[in-house]
Amino acid sequence: MITTAPLPPLSHLLGLGRPLHPLLDPWQETANQAWWLSRSCWSLAILARALGHRLGHPPRVALPAWICGQSLMPLRATGAVLEFLPVDQNGLAQWSAADHPDMVVAVHTFGRPVPLAEAATTAPFLVEDCAHALVPGCGMGEVGDAAIFSPHKVLGLSEGAVLTLAPKAGNDVTTSVENLLMALPPTASDNRWRIKRLIQTMMPDRLRRRLPPVGQPAHDRDPEGGDPPPLCAPSPLATQLTRKADIGREAARRRANALALRRALGGTDGVTPFFREDGPAPYRFVLQARDPAHAAHLYHRLREARLPVESWPDLPPEVMAAPSRFGCALDLRRRLLLLPVHGALAPCYATLYAEALHGA
Repeated sequence: MITTAPLPPLSHLLGLGRPLHPLLDPWQETANQAWWLSRSCWSLAILARALGHRLGHPPRVALPAWICGQSLMPLRATGAVLEFLPVDQNGLAQWSAADHPDMVVAVHTFGRPVPLAEAATTAPFLVEDCAHALVPGCGMGEVGDAAIFSPHKVLGLSEGAVLTLAPKAGNDVTTSVENLLMALPPTASDNRWRIKRLIQTMMPDRLRRRLPPVGQPAHDRDPEGGDPPPLCAPSPLATQLTRKADIGREAARRRANALALRRALGGTDGVTPFFREDGPAPYRFVLQARDPAHAAHLYHRLREARLPVESWPDLPPEVMAAPSRFGCALDLRRRLLLLPVHGALAPCYATLYAEALHGA
């Protein structure tokens, strides 16, 4: 069945298969320390608290305006002062606009590396947000003081995030992070998640059209707000699925699926790929419509066909309230459409998207 969320292999959901690697090995190549926690939204909060211990006050944090607002809720709760920076039409932050931050967050959006040279000189502490990246490499998660990854977004897990620290982060920050993440409470049961994924994995795709469309009802609608998921230790199931994940195969399948969509959707009126090439392990295949109205129209067409499609992100309220300063971030939010490329998708799925969009 075509889904937005990645699906683990059926055998893994049933408890079969053998581990392919120690739990954190895929993310620990460029760092001396790595921690396993529930969700990546907590990683920024943990880093802010640790840096605050060094500074004696909550840090000033500079972030690109083109960022998911809900994911910043735990960071806001630390008392950190958030400064959002304008981005250009490609989503790249204008670091020169920052006002002496203590920490900068460079976001490798959709698993594509962004330039880091200017970000690295903007503040004493550089965090690479690699939540859309599969693993470190290709310019992601390799040069920052810290990096955050979100395996639950890219490997089909109920939860699971990785926070890494490089030696230059300092022993004091490392000790603070260690103390903050010590003895995390266990996660709630993920039996419902497992059952849902089992159904999706076994359900024939021909039944998809009989189901209600998933996701937001309109392109310009954001998910409803709510409390972030609790900070806890990932479940034994999430840990087992992570150790069994074939990282190389997932990356190859994502590249192949993105290429299939690129070829199938070539020539579609009023929409072009946002990136010229797809990168090492694309998070989504991203299309840019000629204007917001056409993006909304294409979004509606895909939902009518019961094909998964997303818009991104729910921008922070500070960004929404200042369109003259953050015009490019708002334009990207209104014109981009995201299509799934995860490794569990059937090889022929790209043709279904082409049929729905050609002539739209």
